[in-house]
Amino acid sequence: MALEEYRKKRDFNKTSEPKPGRVKVREQKLSYLIQKHDATRLHYDFRLELDGVLLSWAVTKGPSLDPADKRLAVRTEDHPLSYGSFEGTIPAGEYGGGPVMLWDTGWWEPEGEPRAGLKKGHLGFILHGERLKGRWNLIRMRGEGKKENWLLIKENDAEASRGANSEFLEGLSFSVKSGRSMDEIASGKNAKRKTRASVVREVEATVPPAASRAEPALKPAKPGNLILSGITITHPDRVISETGHVTKGDLAEYYSAVAPFILPHIVRRPLSLLRCPAGIGGDCFFQRNPGKGLGADVKTFEFRHKSKKYEYLYIVDEKGLLEVIQMGAIELHPWGAPVNAIDYPDRMIFDLDPAPDVPFEAVKLAAQDLRQRLQRKGLESALKCTGGKGLHVTVPLAGKDKWPAVKSFAGSLAGEMVAAAPEAYVATMSKAKRTGKIFIDYFRNDYTATAIADYGVRARPGATVALPLDWKELKTLKSASQFTMKDVLKRLRNRKPEAVSKEKEQVLPAP
Repeated sequence: MALEEYRKKRDFNKTSEPKPGRVKVREQKLSYLIQKHDATRLHYDFRLELDGVLLSWAVTKGPSLDPADKRLAVRTEDHPLSYGSFEGTIPAGEYGGGPVMLWDTGWWEPEGEPRAGLKKGHLGFILHGERLKGRWNLIRMRGEGKKENWLLIKENDAEASRGANSEFLEGLSFSVKSGRSMDEIASGKNAKRKTRASVVREVEATVPPAASRAEPALKPAKPGNLILSGITITHPDRVISETGHVTKGDLAEYYSAVAPFILPHIVRRPLSLLRCPAGIGGDCFFQRNPGKGLGADVKTFEFRHKSKKYEYLYIVDEKGLLEVIQMGAIELHPWGAPVNAIDYPDRMIFDLDPAPDVPFEAVKLAAQDLRQRLQRKGLESALKCTGGKGLHVTVPLAGKDKWPAVKSFAGSLAGEMVAAAPEAYVATMSKAKRTGKIFIDYFRNDYTATAIADYGVRARPGATVALPLDWKELKTLKSASQFTMKDVLKRLRNRKPEAVSKEKEQVLPAP
């Protein structure tokens, strides 16, 4: 499809959409974007750059992270590359009249030769967007007609998520460009992010500085700001959780206080950040690629995997930690391997994720079961409540086995547990098979997979914390989400950061 069709459909004296210029092939990463478009009907315009234009499909129900969903994607006219930054309202009566939001942006990698894939009717690719990531497929449907009907399908990789896709789309109802909602774009207003009425404050406004810090955690700042370890935290009074009346300042002070405890688990590791600029009750999105708005203390890491290049972000110290908090990050999800040995994980993680109808006592028994099975194989493990529904059992490793070996071992052990108690456990991602069972999620032991950091805050009401525990504490544990920032600060008040454990010299037993 050429840009002539794009030009013929629009009156550029009436619409603010960009005029098509000369098609110019760029020697750089191929851009990818999605524009949410409320025209005759609400849909999502999916666009991939190729040969100097944006190939375009209208996805009627929006993208789905569930590989079981096959989203209809109707091929439309090619768009100019300049359309990739367009956001605004197309006048009523014009072609496509209605508000247009830049819903996602990034770049894409074709898997195989893309022109051949288009001709064949099967285009496979990897997305590196702010919201959509991982492997996807566009598959052309058979049939006659003026329009090409394709299916947009998520591959079953570490970025996939079963079910709850409507909640995923509803939770990301603002622009990645301007932060505006569709209504704000339609009315021409700037973004207004307001918090709802707050409730009784449960989290202390101040936190004790760590004993090992030479300088005070809190320094005088200009009115309305905080300065923590040289990093300015703006809008510290902004409420990020109405439950507990937790503010951005509380969050920053917490991370500053626990820095000696959390940093050993996250520095020099690729990070996925869950950013919630409007707070926990607002719109949140994951970010793991470097982008605009991150400070100099947030570093860039590039590596190759299967002949493809990836670019992630990481931090090296407390300043980097506070920089990402300043930019609205709440949750921190590190890789299981450091940047200097990215092919060799130094931890193996099992996430025990219960179905809603499973009592927490059953999860505790599952953790004990898993620990004992690991011990019989000569491996010691650590326990962590996730701040959500389940528990993590982590095995520190020496970093001598590659990802496939670690995932294979973890999958084999999960399979043993399912075989021993199929009525209690499941090790597949399908939520349809998880009713009344505990999902032994071993898929976190793979490239790009992450897990919530020890001492990391969750973007959940009350800002609960993922807290490492001693195994002897499991017996009296009431919930995986029972600890708040206030609880953790009290717990750590007279403790010192852990020394490097000898358990990190563990290697997987021979098959």
